[in-house]
Amino acid sequence: MGRFSNSVMRALARAADMFTPGAWDFYTYTHPDGTTETIEREPAANAYYSNAFRACLLAKARPLAALPIHVYERRDGVRLETTHRFSKRLATLLRTRWNPFMTASEGVRWVMMTKDVRGEAFCRVEFDGSGMPVAIWPLAGKPDVEVANGRAAFRYQGDKFTKAGVYLQDEIVWVKSPVLDSDCLHGVSLAILAANELNLSIDLEDFYQNVVNGDATFAGWLETDQKLQQQDVDNVKQQLSDGGGVVNAGKVRVFDKGLSYKTNGQSMVDMSLVEQERWILQQTCRTLSVPPQEVFDLSNATYSNIEQGAINFANKTLVPECKALEEAFSGILWAAGYASDYVQLDMNGLLRGSYKERMDGYRIAIYAGIYCPNDVLAKEDMPPYEGGQYHLRSTAYLAIDPETGEAVRQEPGPSMGGGNPGGSGEGERDDGHGDGTEDPDARGTALAVIHADMAERIRDRYESAGDTERFREFARKVLAPLSAAYEVDGIEYDMASDIEEIING
Repeated sequence: MGRFSNSVMRALARAADMFTPGAWDFYTYTHPDGTTETIEREPAANAYYSNAFRACLLAKARPLAALPIHVYERRDGVRLETTHRFSKRLATLLRTRWNPFMTASEGVRWVMMTKDVRGEAFCRVEFDGSGMPVAIWPLAGKPDVEVANGRAAFRYQGDKFTKAGVYLQDEIVWVKSPVLDSDCLHGVSLAILAANELNLSIDLEDFYQNVVNGDATFAGWLETDQKLQQQDVDNVKQQLSDGGGVVNAGKVRVFDKGLSYKTNGQSMVDMSLVEQERWILQQTCRTLSVPPQEVFDLSNATYSNIEQGAINFANKTLVPECKALEEAFSGILWAAGYASDYVQLDMNGLLRGSYKERMDGYRIAIYAGIYCPNDVLAKEDMPPYEGGQYHLRSTAYLAIDPETGEAVRQEPGPSMGGGNPGGSGEGERDDGHGDGTEDPDARGTALAVIHADMAERIRDRYESAGDTERFREFARKVLAPLSAAYEVDGIEYDMASDIEEIING
């Protein structure tokens, strides 16, 4: 497959002194007949040697590789965990390991970095005898795209883990860079675009090293109006070589033939190397849509723009990248006939580092009825508890009738249950009426549970003591807290009528 160590290959190239900068990235491929061939990678791969470009690539690839990946199916407009065996097998690969040598997070990082450097990334899906996906293999080379019977086909030259041959559309995952070529077929390398636009040095650090060693500039020169013979030139070289080292530092030299020393006015300060590198980094950030603070360029950073930059980075850079990955891997499911299934990356994983924001979001979602407590516990990998499966609803909310514009109290459905002492909860409960009728002002709220308990106590006293003034006083005393609660909630409540209804059953 052409796996290699950049550091080892680079060291060998320098030691042999036989490769020019930018040509060190290569791999050896063994043909089926046993012969080997050394294949040099495309020039775009040299972008990995640029600190600026590499930093921007990692800034995008690392957070995306940390996101949880799920495979869902949409049934009757509702998103559910997939029940198809094929989709479950693919979900396992995307969450755990692509193949025995690569984890899922490593695979996502490879895809993200490769598509921006080479313009597109290709992966092969391996299937077993029963047609189930068992592995995902990155392709070291670039296959030729053809059309066969109205479907895409990929002719590949082969590598260590993928045989040469033609592969069908459902076997290849194809992820392209945001920039497409004129035919709208292939992606364009962002590395090449950046290098052409910025005149970006692939091995910029070598240039800086030459400057520090004095190889890229010189302190001065000798000048004369006389003609020098070869012997004169040799004498000057000898004089200059004798003045090197600490012992000879400051030694006075006397040159003949009218030679005079001229000083070069250019210094390292004049070259503005730091400003040049910062400019290249900022332009590279623009190409890859990465805010400078994400690659630790804090020269223009403030507390407010760092926070806003992080939000823009997630919304305008990572979300489109997630969409591209989801569509590419969902194509495996669609090609296999599972049109209602799809792959989705959970963007909530980007907030896992902020505990307070996560907890505040859960609290809002629970009280809004979006999540139940057990949903939140599942997201935090914690066990559920009995009763945590119920959703909450605030009793203080009113719905507006779209026809009349009047406020209407919402009635919970028969399947809703549970409740909370704060006035939020769902589910029909017995409101204390023996005939099964309900108090329209208390139905489906936590107050209905309290009213049912009060009604039972009042009925027990009535059956044992009868309808006396003392009984009436007892009933009013029992219902007083409920009456106060109704008043706080703005609900009309007639205590006397309620007592009569409790007595008459």
